[in-house]
Amino acid sequence: MYPLIRPTAYEPDPAAGPWVEDYQVLTFAAAWRTELTEIYQAGRPNRDAPANLPVRKLNELLRAAAPGVVATGRGAASDESVPWVYAREGTPLDVLTPLVTSWAMTLRPEPEHDEAMARVLTSVHEAIPEWTVEAVDLTTSEVSAGGTARPSPRLYALLPEVIAARLAARPFHSDGLGRKIDFRVVVGNQSAELVSWPPFAYKRSGRSWFYSAVVTIALRTVPFAPNFRLHFTTGIRRWATGTPVFLPQGRQATVLFKAELPWMQDVGASTPRLIANTMAFSSRLGQVDWRGRASIDVLSELDIVQTYPRAAEVREAPLRWIHGQGRISAGIIHSTAMGTHAVGPGLMPAERARLDAWVEEGLRPLFRPVPALTRGFNGNKPALLPRGLAGNAPKENARKQQETQARREALLASLDGQPLDVDIAWQYPETRDGLINSLRDLLGLPADVVTEGPAQHWQVGELRVHLRTAELGAIGSALEISRRDKQSRATALGEAIRARRSAVATRFDALTGRVGLAIVELAGEGRFSSEPDSDPKFALRLGLADTARLTQFIQIPDDTAVGINTRARSAWLDGFRQLGAITIPQHRIGDALPGDLQYLAIWVVRRRADGPTRRSRNQLIALRVRPGDIAHPVRGWHDTRKEWVPYPELLLDLGRDADLVTGPFEASADCSDVVGTRPTVTAYDREETERLVRSVLYQARDRPTLLLANAGNLRRSWPWLRNDSLVRDMLGFGGTDVQRLTVYGPDLRFVLTRDSNGRDEVPQWYAPGDDRVGFAAGLWAAPGRDTDNRVFVSTADSSSSAKTIKRGLLKLGPHPDWPTGPAKTAWNPRYLELTVVGCLSEKALADAGRDDVRPDQPAAWAALAHQLRFHDDHEPLSRPLPLHLAKLAEEYVLPTESVARDG
Repeated sequence: MYPLIRPTAYEPDPAAGPWVEDYQVLTFAAAWRTELTEIYQAGRPNRDAPANLPVRKLNELLRAAAPGVVATGRGAASDESVPWVYAREGTPLDVLTPLVTSWAMTLRPEPEHDEAMARVLTSVHEAIPEWTVEAVDLTTSEVSAGGTARPSPRLYALLPEVIAARLAARPFHSDGLGRKIDFRVVVGNQSAELVSWPPFAYKRSGRSWFYSAVVTIALRTVPFAPNFRLHFTTGIRRWATGTPVFLPQGRQATVLFKAELPWMQDVGASTPRLIANTMAFSSRLGQVDWRGRASIDVLSELDIVQTYPRAAEVREAPLRWIHGQGRISAGIIHSTAMGTHAVGPGLMPAERARLDAWVEEGLRPLFRPVPALTRGFNGNKPALLPRGLAGNAPKENARKQQETQARREALLASLDGQPLDVDIAWQYPETRDGLINSLRDLLGLPADVVTEGPAQHWQVGELRVHLRTAELGAIGSALEISRRDKQSRATALGEAIRARRSAVATRFDALTGRVGLAIVELAGEGRFSSEPDSDPKFALRLGLADTARLTQFIQIPDDTAVGINTRARSAWLDGFRQLGAITIPQHRIGDALPGDLQYLAIWVVRRRADGPTRRSRNQLIALRVRPGDIAHPVRGWHDTRKEWVPYPELLLDLGRDADLVTGPFEASADCSDVVGTRPTVTAYDREETERLVRSVLYQARDRPTLLLANAGNLRRSWPWLRNDSLVRDMLGFGGTDVQRLTVYGPDLRFVLTRDSNGRDEVPQWYAPGDDRVGFAAGLWAAPGRDTDNRVFVSTADSSSSAKTIKRGLLKLGPHPDWPTGPAKTAWNPRYLELTVVGCLSEKALADAGRDDVRPDQPAAWAALAHQLRFHDDHEPLSRPLPLHLAKLAEEYVLPTESVARDG
């Protein structure tokens, strides 16, 4: 058992003192802002609506093509007080001016704007800003009232770029590698990446597959920690090599270019970079093209020496461009929509540790590793049934009987006297038979029923099961989407969804007074990729909800390598979960927790306008879980009815009300033709979120309650959850002072979870060891912590499918493992940060005037949240079970356009 784990995170080393660098700094000229914004607005549909200049591409262009540029500041185009460009030496104006003017011409390239654009370009030339020298402290930070680091805002963009350039100056080499690995810098949104180039080639099945190592750098903070941190995330970047690369309509792909620019040849200290561009299908050209204001288009205008490819050329011959043409090479980043790739994603801990050692060496003496974490609580897992009983038949049978009985009792509690009413809509007989056999096995049903019968019935004790089977038929075919002239994609899709919902209602009788479950065998997503939005899954879910049936899908055998027994078991367990039939194992915390505890989980579902129904929506989900309740232990808050309703009823209401527009959390927006659009969180939305949170807390104050939320999910709607706003044992809402947690419930506790959230909000990790580097499950905390430490880390076991992969496996080669290593998928257990924001600490009790209660141990509440990730029927969950159930409710948040609005 590993005694500690090491996060791949670093903090400023106090022994090194402040890190001050002198930079040449440029601000975005006010005259530029005025002139460029005016012409940019001229071509927008709503000229009166405020708009920010799209300077992201300009910044990418400057970093890639302007000699001496180190980094660019975020927000400089809208705020003249924010430095814009940081350089080691002032970039010559004869280089800077053409870059700016070439980018400016892309703002309004239409011929009708030529005259106005000429005037703007003249103004740009006449208002070139001057370079100034500024000493920048790259470690400067304040501390919030709650004790959390508050670094200078500009460091979030600046420091990762500076660190990336510092590391890219040194090749990576490790024992056993056949060569040194060079990295190039790619800058993201407040993060930076190091991507190894040229890519590795892995030969399999008679062809070469290409991939690179990638290291992502992001500046982050931890609640109640006075120092900020740099998180380093390592992984694999795979390159698409199909001829041509498969890119469905409606999809886009990122292409990274390595270009040796003629005017950069004499700049010895320039940062080695890759330039990001996006390709997507152009309806105007009838083929893929560079999307938006592509840097590669601007470079092709400025560079008269080299020829730069069009997007279609790179797509048609990806291998040619990976190998390079002259001084230009490029790679298309692979995505699952493009098909399979012989190289598996991810790195195992031994290789991560090697890259971490390289990072540590490159950061000395300015940054040091954050302390390794040690075990923070004795109780690691709840009271689970014993495992590893193969060969001991009596104990194996006893365990299976206990599992079966627990499932029956959970179903009885969630159904509250109603039968388990199930429909199987199948396409392959073997899938139907596998589902029936699996249901019998999971619930211990007798096998004296004919499998081929369309209707079957069982009763075991008080549990009644009614099962109907029928072929899926035409309702499982692709949606027929007919887009009329000037009709939006969302409206056309909405019509197709309504037609399929109607067909489902005709096919299935509506259930009255009970909730049913439908298991639907459906082709994989790839079968519907030839026609955008034609996947019928979401229309089937809504149609079956109209008939009072929850839905669980299972793939046809042709579209998966997973056997029917595994798939059928997962389908039933997920279906039971939707019914609210899931048990919570007894915790092993001891008497540090109250006996009548309930759980409250809050999750905001955000559907983007490029999502499954082409409509955006914000929807707050609040669940209450009472493990001891005899009926419906899992309930959700129904704000319209102002009551807690059974979980399956909540899911059905979310689906059945998909086309109703009744409030801020059901507001739909048609932004379906804009790639990447997400629902806007307005001030009114935030007020409603906070109102609902307070309302739910009031409804739960009758007994001890553990509130669970996820910081990355909720803080846009509840801004107080930002790290630098948090204060121990307090809650804050907009427009009011921060108040004691006990004001919202005398026995309320609050654990805030945080995961990577796609933004490296938490670091990766590994468990160092003398013999081998590996993983370790447990609850962890910083060494030397006091009894009021509030921040813990939860790690779980590897999944069963990942346990067969060697933790010392290396994928960056050549290496002895290399001939087969790259093909492995390196799955890594999630690092889940648990912050005990509020509990009944000594100070909280004293402030409340309560001297009759024993103070809480924060570690006990963190241990409870950690143990809630484990279950007998499921792999370790990525978050505590109540929060897991709240998040999964998003499956039924499928906003569509109402019939009334179409009229």
